[in-house]
Order: sequence, then C-alpha cells, then structure tokens
Amino acid sequence: MVSIQCDNGGICTQYVECVEGGQEGYVHDVYMDGTDVGDVCVPQNAVQQVDLAKLIIRQFKRIAWPSSKLVVQPRGGRTLVNFETNFYTPDHRSIDQSVTVAGQSVVIRAVPVSYTYYFGDDDSTTTTSPGSPHPDLEITHAYARTGDVVVRVDTTYAGEYRIGQGEWTSIPDTLTVEGAGQDLEIVEALPQLVLE
Repeated sequence: MVSIQCDNGGICTQYVECVEGGQEGYVHDVYMDGTDVGDVCVPQNAVQQVDLAKLIIRQFKRIAWPSSKLVVQPRGGRTLVNFETNFYTPDHRSIDQSVTVAGQSVVIRAVPVSYTYYFGDDDSTTTTSPGSPHPDLEITHAYARTGDVVVRVDTTYAGEYRIGQGEWTSIPDTLTVEGAGQDLEIVEALPQLVLE
C-alpha cells in the first residue's frame, strides 16, 4: 500500500515534494502489512485520482465547519410550561473552503442536510428544515414541567468538492457539528388580578 506523505503531521494540505529522474513528484510512504517500510518518490502525473479523492474526503472531515446558531422564541431565555416554544436556525446556506491538496487547488463545500434539535428534557427531533421564525412555526416543543434546561441544535453536513474549475463531485460521507448549548428557563404563568 502507498500513501502520500504529509509535511504537517498527516493533515495533508501540503505535501513533501521530491525529484526522481528529473521528474517532480511527491514523497509517498510505502506500507507492507501495516508497517511503514520506506519512502518512494512518485511523479506528480502518476498520483491516482482515487488517492486525491480520499485525501479530499479526509480534509472535509478535518475542516472546522461552523456550528449553527440556535434561536428560541420567545426570546430572553425563558418560556412557559405547556406553551409551544419555537426553535429555528438562520444558518442554512452552504459553505465553501479553498484548500490545496497534492498541489491541486480544491474547493470543498459543506451543505446542511439535516438538523437535530435537543430540547433539554430528553426529547429531540431531527428534520431537514432549519425551522422558521414566528409566526411560521415549524419546529416547536411544549415543556411539561418547570425548570432549567440546556437546548442546542446539531447540524449534519453533506459535502462536495471541485478540483480547479472542474465539475462538482459528491462526497459520500456526512459529518455532524454539535451546536453550542443555551440555557432556557421554563416557568409557569400565574394569573394576576388587575384593577382598573
């Protein structure tokens, strides 16, 4: 088995270059039975496309894609018992990152494909919709009791990439980015007599 050797700890955004027989290439590690037995200089035009694809997929998984912002309505960190509390995220657009892989200019795109809302009371829901602000209530939750909970939204991204100005190619794997937790207090509304 042969794999491209990286010069920055295996992240593979930059590779170790070499010259063999007057041809420029990249240093590859050679493995036998899982053991690194040496290095070989492989010409740049001999690097297989499948190796490049694997490196791009690895890079997709290592990029720090952003978490989605969670909006809770009513605002202010407080809601009522037995009230349809609304949840949504405004972050639902695709995100592009430009990287260099094996000397190639690559754009990797992360596309949000699903969201998992955690309501803090052992209940959650997964949906392809980011939700909507009031009055278009899509993702709501009614709390059965008072108390303090921590809510969040996790975002699952699908990926695709383009080498240079080539066609977009889908990445077969997805990854999930955990959202930041937010404190939410559930209170009970008490009737109050108002004299006029």
